[in-house]
Amino acid sequence: MSQRKILTGIAIFIASYMIAALGWWTFSLLKYSKTEFLMEQKILSSEQRICIEDIATAFGVKYHHENKYFLSIVVSKNDLNSFNEKIKLFVNNNYHDFNTLITYDTLMNIATVQVSIKPEVIKSLDLRLDRKSTAWLGEGVAIGLITLIIILAMYIYIDRILRFNLQKTNFMMAVTHELKTPIAAAKLAIETVIRNKNIEAQDRVLEISKKNIDRLSGMMERVLLATQFENSLPVAQKKWESCSDIIQKALVDCQFTDEQILKISLVIPSNFLIYCDSYMMKIAFINLFTNSIKYSEPNGVNVIVSSIINNEHCQILISDQGIGIPMIERTRIFEKFYRVGNEKTRSRSGSGLGLYLVKQILQLHDARIEVQANNPKGSTFVINFNASDFRME
Repeated sequence: MSQRKILTGIAIFIASYMIAALGWWTFSLLKYSKTEFLMEQKILSSEQRICIEDIATAFGVKYHHENKYFLSIVVSKNDLNSFNEKIKLFVNNNYHDFNTLITYDTLMNIATVQVSIKPEVIKSLDLRLDRKSTAWLGEGVAIGLITLIIILAMYIYIDRILRFNLQKTNFMMAVTHELKTPIAAAKLAIETVIRNKNIEAQDRVLEISKKNIDRLSGMMERVLLATQFENSLPVAQKKWESCSDIIQKALVDCQFTDEQILKISLVIPSNFLIYCDSYMMKIAFINLFTNSIKYSEPNGVNVIVSSIINNEHCQILISDQGIGIPMIERTRIFEKFYRVGNEKTRSRSGSGLGLYLVKQILQLHDARIEVQANNPKGSTFVINFNASDFRME
């Protein structure tokens, strides 16, 4: 099982566990709020009963024969108002949460005293319950969202670390292969001459050895330049150079076969100059040409290098009709160690540094690069130079 699958499983488990725990916590708090509300209602009912008992004791009032929450007393009509005021004053001084209502039966001269909870007290209890329930629910949702965001951020961070480590591993494997191949070829050629002692073949063997050593040196230069960009920007030795000459030198250093050279068509004016570090710009073109040839079909058509020049801007276009780059990958192909993730491209050798170096070099020259789909297939890399960095002789 891959590390990413394990990481995804752990993240899903933690997220599910936290959601369940927060859900249970929120449910418990809501249940507690409801229980607290019912308890306060019972306390009010108990106080109401005590209030009635105190009234009965203080004023010698008897309980109503039909309802224990009502009191009855025989009072003359003349004493009714005085009795009413005394009852209300007693309740207001001792019990602030209750109202009293006195009804009078004129036929039997009986006053009935009723004690009830004030409506605003009941409304206050309901409002307090609603506020607490909303607060607990909102707090649970907020903490849940924050927790999920933290888990997601940690997942993305760790996933990036795993991706970068995987890219570094692939890079080390690719570099090992790239270094091993020219060394082995040069060693085999030299051993062949030593073993056969063939003087006539020495020139050819030396040429093979030089070619592989140059390939090895180029790899080391790219790794060193990538390290310089990683730690601090290298200093560009800029001057006016012929773009056509830089491209021609890049094609020579690419060490393409005659068949591969025939695939490349140059449509660049010879009097077109750019203000650049010719060495760095040559490396950028080498990497772009190498990619275009590497990812083209064996019997593919030409790679076309052209330009669009006017007074405001300059573009150099490198178009191929290879396997193309998916839209979702086009923003990532310039990342360090990144390679397009499908088997067809991974079967081709590479370190993942080429396009990273291209972008870094062009940014050092205040230029931009973007990749577009080519018609009918393949890709087009577009380099954009500022107006102040190009001219025609």
